[in-house]
Amino acid sequence: MRKISGIETVALSGGVWQNMTLLGKTYQNLEKDGFTVLIHERVPANDGGISLGQAVIANQNKDRI
Repeated sequence: MRKISGIETVALSGGVWQNMTLLGKTYQNLEKDGFTVLIHERVPANDGGISLGQAVIANQNKDRI
């Protein structure tokens, strides 16, 4: 797929990535295959991050509301 798409960066986001075993093994395998892997560090990977996204969008559109 990478040869066809040219994708070099992978983002692991969503509640499933709270499973540290799955996250760790997937991260290692992707990195070993040469991908740049992005993971959550300061914002929860699950629904807890939704409110932050909503606040960012609201702030960007505050003059239009």
